[in-house]
Amino acid sequence: MRTVGRWVGLAVTGLLVSGPAYASSEVDKELSEMRELVKGLEQKVDAQQEQIEHQSGLLQDAQKVVREQQQEQNEQGALSGVGEFWQAIDVNMSVASSYSYNFRNPTEHTGTGHNGQNLNQGVDGAFYPFHGDHNSFQVDQVWLDIGKAVTDESRAGFMFSILYGNTAAFDAQGFTNNVNTVGTNPLSTGGGRRGNANDSTSDYYVAQAYVKYLAPVGEGVEFDFGKFNTLLGAEVADASKNWNITRGNEWTLLQSIDHLGLLASTKVGPLSFAAGVVNQNSILHSSPDINSEKSYLGKIGFTPNDMFSVAANVLYGAEGSESTIGGFGGLSCGVLHSNGTCSTVNGRRTGLVDLLATFTSDSFSAWLDGDYSWLEGTGAAAWGIALAGKVPLTDVFSAALRLEYLEDQENWFGLLGSRHSQIYGATGTLAYELAENLTLKGEVRYDYVNEALAGAGGVHEFATNSGSGNGAEDQVVGVAQVVYAF
Repeated sequence: MRTVGRWVGLAVTGLLVSGPAYASSEVDKELSEMRELVKGLEQKVDAQQEQIEHQSGLLQDAQKVVREQQQEQNEQGALSGVGEFWQAIDVNMSVASSYSYNFRNPTEHTGTGHNGQNLNQGVDGAFYPFHGDHNSFQVDQVWLDIGKAVTDESRAGFMFSILYGNTAAFDAQGFTNNVNTVGTNPLSTGGGRRGNANDSTSDYYVAQAYVKYLAPVGEGVEFDFGKFNTLLGAEVADASKNWNITRGNEWTLLQSIDHLGLLASTKVGPLSFAAGVVNQNSILHSSPDINSEKSYLGKIGFTPNDMFSVAANVLYGAEGSESTIGGFGGLSCGVLHSNGTCSTVNGRRTGLVDLLATFTSDSFSAWLDGDYSWLEGTGAAAWGIALAGKVPLTDVFSAALRLEYLEDQENWFGLLGSRHSQIYGATGTLAYELAENLTLKGEVRYDYVNEALAGAGGVHEFATNSGSGNGAEDQVVGVAQVVYAF
C-alpha cells in the first residue's frame, strides 16, 4: 500500500509542477498569433492607404485634364463654329491652258508677221470667243468654285465662282466692247473681241455670286438670290465641264451666260421646276439693268433615271433681243431689215425657247440642243440646233463630236450684209487622261458661213493670207488644251 501511495504522490506532484509551464506556452502561442494578425492588418491598412493615395493622384490628374479641356473648349468656342462651317464647304478648281492654230494661216489686213490676234473670230468677231487668236498660247482659265449646299439640316448656303484668264477677259470686257454699228449683234464688228489685248491672263470675272435658302415646302424649294449660271443649253463657260475645247456657235450666238436676279427651283419626283426674274435676257449683260423692265426664266425638266433627261427652258422679257442691242448703246437703229428699214428693239418683247435632251451611259453619251429666238413685232428671228456625242475608247481615252446648224432672219446675227445667214459647224475632240485630274485634249473645228457682203464675190466672213481682203466662207482651226481639274 505504501508503494502505491508513493506513486500516486509522485504523479500529483508532477502535475502540479508541469501545469503552469504548459499554460504559459499556450499563452505565448496565442500572443504570437495575435501579433502576426495585427501585423497583417497593418500591412493591409498600409496597402489600402497607398491605393487611396494612388487613386487620389489619378483623380487629381483626371480633374486637371477636365479643367484643361474645359479651358480649351472655352478658348476655342468661337472657332468651333468656323470649323464646322468649313467642313460643309465644297471647293472645286480647274486650270486650263491652250494653243490655237488657224490652218488658213491668216494675215489678211494685217501684213506678214502679225501676232494673230482675233484672226480666228471672223470679220465680225462673232466666233471663237475664248480661242480667237491664231498661232498663240494662252491661259484659258483659272476657275475657282466655293459653295455650301443647302439641306434639311442646314437651310442656308451660298455659291461663289471667280475665274482668271482669257475666258474671263471675254466674259468681263470683250462682250461689252465695240458694239456693232448696225446694232444687231454685240459680238459682231469687234464686239466679241477681247478689250485688253496685252494680258488676258490677269483679267478676272465673277461668274456666280449668290446666296441660297431651302424653304421647307414640299420636297424643298431652293431660292437663289444674286448672280447665277443660265438654265439654257448644254455647254457652259467652264472649260473643264465641256466635252469640246471650243464653245459651239449656238452657245456663242444665242444663249445667255449668266443672269442676275432671283431664281426658285424644286423637284417633285422625276420632275424639276424653276422660275426666276432677272435684270435682262441679253447673252452679254447681267448688271446693271438696261431699262425698267425685267425678264423671266422658266424651266420644266424630266429625269426618269440616271441615263436620260429632257428639259424645256424659256427666257422672255421686254428687253430687246438676246443678240441685239437696239437702244442699249443709244443707237438709232436696232434691227436693220433687208429692205433697209430699222426698228428699235429696246422695250420690245423678245424670247428664247431652249429644248435639251441628254443621254448618259458607260459606253456612249450624247446631248441634243435646239434654240429658237424671236423679236415680237418684227421679222427678226434665229434658230439653231446642235448635236454632240462622246465615246470612251479606253478607260483614259475618249472621242467627242459636235455638229451644228444655225440660221437667222432679218440679219439677227449681224454678220456681214443685211440678208440672213446660214452657219455650219463640225468639231471633233480627243481627250486623254495623262494622270489623275489631268487631261490633254486635241481638237479640229470646221466652220462655214453662207453669206457675203455685197453678194457673190464680195467680202466673206473668215480671214485668209490672201492680199485681196475678200476673205473666205470657211476655216479650219486646231486647238490643243491641257486641263487640271479637281
